[in-house]
Amino acid sequence: MAFPNESISKFQQMIWDIYGVPDNRLYSNWDLLSNLERFTMWSLKGIRKGKIGEIKININQTNLPENITESYSDIFSKTGIKFNLLVSFAWFLALTNRLHIDLENQVWQRFPNLCSYCGQKPCNCTQWKEGKIKKVILSNQRPKTLSEFQIMFKEIYPPQNRTLEHAGVHLAEELGELSEALHLFQGTHKKKYFNQLEKEIADYFSCLMGVANSVDFDFAQSFYQLFPEKCHVCNQKVCVCNFF
Repeated sequence: MAFPNESISKFQQMIWDIYGVPDNRLYSNWDLLSNLERFTMWSLKGIRKGKIGEIKININQTNLPENITESYSDIFSKTGIKFNLLVSFAWFLALTNRLHIDLENQVWQRFPNLCSYCGQKPCNCTQWKEGKIKKVILSNQRPKTLSEFQIMFKEIYPPQNRTLEHAGVHLAEELGELSEALHLFQGTHKKKYFNQLEKEIADYFSCLMGVANSVDFDFAQSFYQLFPEKCHVCNQKVCVCNFF
């Protein structure tokens, strides 16, 4: 296979190849989380304003940061849902790389072609009355590519069953839970909180796919269009941006 028809793990490795060294040199875990939050929130602003936006924007080192004529929020908030959702995924992968979490494996353990709570496909949580998380059994129908995972989540959580705004609120909720889990693990260094963090990582990804499905665009193809095995700002295979 070749990009964009690649696995989640290959995309995770691609982001490491582009940003791994500069991220390790320049950013703490909190910096990575802050940037994840930053671009997720701008994608949610796109939902509120009804702006889908384009995949790519015209930004390069000449607008960063000493020559900038408007605030970052002015630049990115104008771009809408797609661009900010894609960039948030890049920061998300950077965070999973830092924490040495195998995203694809965690997603599959949590969502084995079934809802992680009611254990059904499509999700039937609104009718589920048991009050506790149902134990799900791993399926042998594991998706092989990022695109196939997007399709899987579309089948588990059909976008026609909820509004785009609902999907966005759910993404914001899971981002908060991911942040809380990271704070607990970093503050205590306890294995149980790292295990919880892995689950929240998978939950955030599921909701990211939920927004992408509600917007109805091919996430893998769009992500590779923005990150074609190089930084989308400096266009280098190993990022040399001085700040972004």
